[in-house]
Amino acid sequence: MSSAERLDLPRLIRQEEGQFFDRKSLWHGKPDARRPRDRREVRDEIAEYVAAFANADGGILVLGVEDDGTPTGFSYPDDVIEQFLNVPRSRLSRPLAPGRVAEVEGVSILVFEAEPAATAVMVQGNGFPYRVKDETIKLEESRINAIKREGQVESWEAQPARHGFDAIDEALVARACEGAGLAGLPPEEYLVKRHLADRRAEGLVLRRAALLLFGATPEVLDHPFAGLRIFRVNGTERLHGARHNVDERARIEGNLTAVLEEGRTAISGLIRKSARLHDLFFRETPEYPIFAWQEALVNAVAHRDYAVRSRSVEIWLYDDRMEVSSPGGLLAEVSLEDLVGRKGVHGSRNPRVARCLVDLGIMREQGEGIPRMFEEMETSFLPLPDISSDHGSFSVTLRNTPILEAGDPDWARYVRALPWRVAQKRALVGFAGRDFTNEDYRRLNGADRDRTYREMKELVAVGLVDRVGDGPRTVYRVAPSALRAASSSAEAPARSAEAWIAAALRTQGSISNGEVRVALSMDRGEVKALLRELARKDVLEVRGKKRGARWFPATHFAKWSEMVLSGANSAQ
Repeated sequence: MSSAERLDLPRLIRQEEGQFFDRKSLWHGKPDARRPRDRREVRDEIAEYVAAFANADGGILVLGVEDDGTPTGFSYPDDVIEQFLNVPRSRLSRPLAPGRVAEVEGVSILVFEAEPAATAVMVQGNGFPYRVKDETIKLEESRINAIKREGQVESWEAQPARHGFDAIDEALVARACEGAGLAGLPPEEYLVKRHLADRRAEGLVLRRAALLLFGATPEVLDHPFAGLRIFRVNGTERLHGARHNVDERARIEGNLTAVLEEGRTAISGLIRKSARLHDLFFRETPEYPIFAWQEALVNAVAHRDYAVRSRSVEIWLYDDRMEVSSPGGLLAEVSLEDLVGRKGVHGSRNPRVARCLVDLGIMREQGEGIPRMFEEMETSFLPLPDISSDHGSFSVTLRNTPILEAGDPDWARYVRALPWRVAQKRALVGFAGRDFTNEDYRRLNGADRDRTYREMKELVAVGLVDRVGDGPRTVYRVAPSALRAASSSAEAPARSAEAWIAAALRTQGSISNGEVRVALSMDRGEVKALLRELARKDVLEVRGKKRGARWFPATHFAKWSEMVLSGANSAQ
């Protein structure tokens, strides 16, 4: 039985879509009047997604499954299904393995498993797609090949190991197999499948990444500094001599799973609690959001340069900050601007390590961690992470001092209830009682000029912020009417969700489901219901399909938005 046939499909089809997995329905229309999707559209989709997975680090595409993971199958004739299955052979510049029909819960679905390709794969007539998180983007052929050379061929993790299979912790490999939906796959097959080992005439030859991930003892890792060093500093600066104030904890060594799990336990015991204003409430919380510091740790271990054999990943805990430093600067394909801008990462120094840490449940999908880290610090009203790369090191600094030390609790609760962007809430609380500028907003939230202009315009449109002056001397201040509303009632305006939609469409012309979901902290179902209701009233209309769909003003938008925004303003 092949590894593909060992896939735990009932579990796989319901997992979250991400870097290594996507699912698509083969039906179109409402449940009571559905019809098969256009055949050409399906063929194009197969070609794009299979090539995108192959150009990145591999992945699985499943067709015949709804967004909620329910298998609904297909109704195409056999010859059409055969065409679908052969798309990876017929439509790609480098033919890849065809798909297969599989049964899950009594329903037939299509499964395409794409291994990472050695060089860039082109969709004939449609360029080179590349997988980043749960999206498919287009990259140049040369850029994809550069990523593959650096990660798949030239990295330390890819080189042959000195030890054999007897140095592997088989139980840990079994855990990775289960997490990948491959329960029961022999350990040797998993290692070959994840490009951690090669079958040769003399037998199974491991790569160094196999021992980094699954080595049974620290001695077999063939790396003296693959672990973790943790330091606690009594103060905000390191002192020396008689005033020495640094305490180094015991080094953590072993395979990466053990290093990360022991590291999390050790660091969590050193992180203090604080009763400062976090998340717009005075309450005792950890100095740093749990996800933020754990993601900084996982990124440092997963993406460090293991060719540097003289330094470990280091964690420094000061009174006012945590610094996580790892050997190796950024890859040429990744920029600080992209990371700070919370864009998807297009490359990995150690793709084998990253893929297996996802299988083990230790690491999130590639490219998701740093944007989420920023989001966690942002929503906790802490300074955004400081990311730097110089002198062969990459560092992330998290600061535990909130952007404000005190404030009006009524105003804080009032703002927290508003369904607006977190960045806008940070400004409303952080700048309450004083004038501020667009530049102040940019620095506070790490926003670019366009985003700052758009978000400030939204706040002015609904009466939460007043604009004073014009041109370069323009300043803003939180509207006195809004402050009075907060002091008389901690409740937010009743129609603020619709007010946000109205203001966003007036200022930027269109919105997506994702933008509404993030801004209003609503789940997917709530967003769909709200937007569809507005479409039914001919307030909005949708253009585009799937992830490219956007909502635009329709016939009744002008009258509706005037009513909604005037209601929001009067509520202030």
